[in-house]
Amino acid sequence: MGTMAYESVADSGVAEGHGTEAKGRQTERVRWSVLARPAETEAARAALTASGSLGIVITGPPGVGKSFLASGIAGTLGRGAHTVHIRSTEAASRADYGSLGFLLARLPAGATDSRPGLLLAAADILRRDAQGRPVVLLIELAAPLDEASAGVVLHLLLSHTARAIVVAQRAAFLPPDLLRLLRRGRLTEVPLAGIGVQDLKRLVVGLLHGRVTAGALGALHEACHGNPAELQSIIGEERESGNLHLHSGVWTLRGPIVPRHGTGYDDLLRARWAREAQDVREVIELLSVARRVPLTDLADLFGSDVLVDMDDGGLILTEAGDRRCVVLREPRMAELVRARLSAERSRELIGLLTGRDAGRPPEALSRSELVADAEWALRSGDTISPEVAVAAAHAAVALFEPEKALRFTGLVPEQHALRAVAARHRAAALSLLERTEEALEVLRSVSEDALERVSAVDAVRHAVALAALLRAMPGQGRPLDVLADAQTVLARREGSAGKVRPGGTVRDGPDSLAEAAEVLESARYAELCFAGDFAAAMPGLEDAVARPGVSERFRRACTVMLADAWSACGREDDAERLLDSLGDPQDWATGQDADALAGSAFTVWLWTGRWQRCVALTAHYLEHNAQRLAFRGGMAEMALGLAYVTAGRGDLAADPLMAACAQLERTQAGNALATAQAAAAFAFAQTGERAEAERYLALAAQSRRPTSWRLEWTADFCVSMARRWLGDPEASAALHRLAEKDEAVGRVSAAGIALFGASVPGTEEEFRAIERLAAQRQGPLAMVSGLVAQGSRLKDAGLLLNAAELAHGLLLDAVEARCAALAVDFARMAGDQTRAGEAQVRLDRLTRTLPALPITPQVPAPMLTEREHEVARLAANGASNREIAAAVGLSVRTVEGHLYQVFTKLGVTSRGGLAGLV
Repeated sequence: MGTMAYESVADSGVAEGHGTEAKGRQTERVRWSVLARPAETEAARAALTASGSLGIVITGPPGVGKSFLASGIAGTLGRGAHTVHIRSTEAASRADYGSLGFLLARLPAGATDSRPGLLLAAADILRRDAQGRPVVLLIELAAPLDEASAGVVLHLLLSHTARAIVVAQRAAFLPPDLLRLLRRGRLTEVPLAGIGVQDLKRLVVGLLHGRVTAGALGALHEACHGNPAELQSIIGEERESGNLHLHSGVWTLRGPIVPRHGTGYDDLLRARWAREAQDVREVIELLSVARRVPLTDLADLFGSDVLVDMDDGGLILTEAGDRRCVVLREPRMAELVRARLSAERSRELIGLLTGRDAGRPPEALSRSELVADAEWALRSGDTISPEVAVAAAHAAVALFEPEKALRFTGLVPEQHALRAVAARHRAAALSLLERTEEALEVLRSVSEDALERVSAVDAVRHAVALAALLRAMPGQGRPLDVLADAQTVLARREGSAGKVRPGGTVRDGPDSLAEAAEVLESARYAELCFAGDFAAAMPGLEDAVARPGVSERFRRACTVMLADAWSACGREDDAERLLDSLGDPQDWATGQDADALAGSAFTVWLWTGRWQRCVALTAHYLEHNAQRLAFRGGMAEMALGLAYVTAGRGDLAADPLMAACAQLERTQAGNALATAQAAAAFAFAQTGERAEAERYLALAAQSRRPTSWRLEWTADFCVSMARRWLGDPEASAALHRLAEKDEAVGRVSAAGIALFGASVPGTEEEFRAIERLAAQRQGPLAMVSGLVAQGSRLKDAGLLLNAAELAHGLLLDAVEARCAALAVDFARMAGDQTRAGEAQVRLDRLTRTLPALPITPQVPAPMLTEREHEVARLAANGASNREIAAAVGLSVRTVEGHLYQVFTKLGVTSRGGLAGLV
């Protein structure tokens, strides 16, 4: 009879006799469990303690922290419960009462002679041990619970001797009697899944007590596989090694997290593989090597019964589609099994498929499969062809795994025809690693003869890659000159289409030449948009989007650029509709062109005042692109901060912007550090933290200037706005210069935004200019700025209140506050106490929301006498005239007279209008 460990958890939830250190560990486990999964912990605790409940069942795939949560929940019961820990293993499941050996050993003589006697004696022992406290059975089903043990557990539950916390991968793994209790609602299921990046952020911030960069969060998420129990130990190790360190008040990583061996999650998967039957292990081995195998082939090789059992056990998944391919449910298990297989065994397994699914060309594999297969072949001592090496390098760059791409490109011989293509992928990998000078050298080292040996598409892409590098490296060459040279070469190739070129074997057919032309045309537009020369780019982009017969990829790229151009040049609504034509916005942040699509959508929405859509898009990007965050996390967090600072919410913008600055100091994506620092200065200026604002202004002034127009404009705007909020008299002039420069080249949206920021308090000339620019623009933000300018010029409180309502609909709190403050002043100047009161109520509400108001009313309110103020305050709090009279010692008629004066002075008609005014 197998036996398992038994823990009697008393007092703080620690087994008696374990000592202070063990109690400390358990206390920390409870704290971390609650922090990691607060909703699940609360739901489980409520279900566990509900009247009529027999307990809970925690389900989920391996490695999500089921046992960790169960232990934490048991620990939260503290002194109020007596917890018995039951673990079912393969050995215990093969014997009657195998999982309850610890309990049977304590039964009195003769108790096991009859089943009723055994059940009663077991219940009696638990009651005595509990000493009047509730009994909780913490049951971990690492293997099926034997029928006899299941019967005892059922009796303990139905006799109300105990309640249960059961841990299982799926509800179907429960003993039949417990499964019936679950279906009848007597047990409550608490399903778990791996935690996402944003949930992980909450945990990491709670553990480190500080801000964390998105890059560090993405790396931690990848390392822990979404398991909060693993996260805690990983953070401890990374801190101890110094890789996770505090920089400028933000936790960041110096380098990648080295995969750990022997983690609890990995141990679980290895143990499960080892205990499976031989035929099941062979299926797992085959799927680990082949990745996916058609269901019919697997059934022919191993039999359908084996596959049915594996599916029931949660080991495999059958994909939809014509081929109905089978894959392992746990990708990590495939990695672990593949790592232990010899090259000979792997070839033997692949041999089983010969004639069935033979020959998997690179184009038939996903990117991750392609990279993994190439790595496995190299680890196994095999060689990979240059074609596979180039394809794997391309995939590794797309997956943001530059070190792997460098290894693959190094396998392509110098004289091979694909060496030029390999160089392009190598340069892309070096660029991701911020080794731009090396990347430039790699591209420039490719000879004209080598480029002649590749297709027209690859030759053009080489030029496009070189031009993109030169953008970020001023002084190294002109990108447009590189593209012009590429156009000359393409024209020559078009003239010799279909012929074998000297020294080469590649023939350029019509399709290849057409694709090359599209790539080159798109690159020219990208260069113009990068520089902000939208006037030159828009005619061609508009033609390209409407042109029949072009590829979908080309049309999509041009659509994104055209939306970007329109949003800067006064066609904000048209830009928004154009982007919406591309499909569901939530898909934009995770697709193949994630960065370009997300960046364009962000800009369009920000310039139409829809900052909340920007927040949602950026949050989605951060949540679903963990692998990108080490390289793009700084840009994403900067975008999130910019959305908040645009809304006047510097308090919400500060954290992501500080994190962005910390990460961008290490990974200078797009030379964006100065922009992030400028935005941080603006955020701190909004919150009234002058010292921090000035510190970030100084940092921005010292950092390298952005090379793209968008980033440069944003940096200049945020610097000037920060200075204006800090009271710098020169800030307005800087914003004027920015607006004049933009308007001169047709960027009227940019000009209008800059001039709107400059016009506090503003002159009539400024207001007329804003109205003129607003008339050339589209969208709600343009409408708001036009109304504010007109209302300010005419001193019309009504127009300003209309603008305030529009700003309120966009949740632009700072703009609404500006409108309300001006409306208060103009209404008081005109003696319009009704509108003054309405504007003041709006402003009072915003005072409670914003950390600081952009401007405050300058015209004093009508003075109430001391007695009027006293009466008004009581009335605003709901007191009747008779109650007020009794409170202040006046007659009811006198109170009515005071209220008449108060209503007249404040412009209200009832007690309800006094709220916020007195």
